[in-house]
Amino acid sequence: MSETQVLTTAAGELRPTDDLAKVETALKFFRVMAVIAGVALLILCVELILHYGFHNEALAWWSPIHGLLFMVFMASVFNLGTKLRWTAVRMIGYICTAFVPVLSFWLERKVNAGVSALVEQADQGR
Repeated sequence: MSETQVLTTAAGELRPTDDLAKVETALKFFRVMAVIAGVALLILCVELILHYGFHNEALAWWSPIHGLLFMVFMASVFNLGTKLRWTAVRMIGYICTAFVPVLSFWLERKVNAGVSALVEQADQGR
């Protein structure tokens, strides 16, 4: 990548001055949080079934933990999104995937493939 060239793909945008190590670190954090958010949502679904279906309070403590994990997932999307210059609408859309069980697992795979290819392409051009 030359000094003035901006590398833009569907995964995002990188400039020659961007630190690829920081992008890779943000991607790792995003990947971990996407999986954790997905698992947390599945546990929350079990908690809701137990609570409303069986009047069982065994997992009543899980809701606040899920909320905290969701906020950290949102921070991971914002962190990666700002480094790749995603639009606010795109970041909000990615955050909304955490509302549908197992969709965050799909998102993690999709974003990882795209961003990894983008970083590799940017690294080859330097």
